[in-house]
Amino acid sequence: MGEQERYKVLSGRQAVNAYRLAHSQLYSGGWHKGIPEEHTPLFNTLLAELKECGFITLQEFFDVSQELNIKELGFQSKGDFGARATGADREALEEMWN
Repeated sequence: MGEQERYKVLSGRQAVNAYRLAHSQLYSGGWHKGIPEEHTPLFNTLLAELKECGFITLQEFFDVSQELNIKELGFQSKGDFGARATGADREALEEMWN
């Protein structure tokens, strides 16, 4: 993964983190009747920001983000991780950004 691709992922992570924060704030007062209408713009903003980062779908972003996590652990690919990862490696992956 090149530096440009890594930057895309990091930018996408910022967008997801902002969405998660806004989502938490929306639900912090408890559920109310208007939440679905208030939630939709938050989610649409997230999708637009991910598109600006170069991701077509939310799943594509999370797949590439997971690939970055695996490479940061020192593996070449998801397949390499699956073949060589130890229990400690799998535990470390769980602790990384998701």
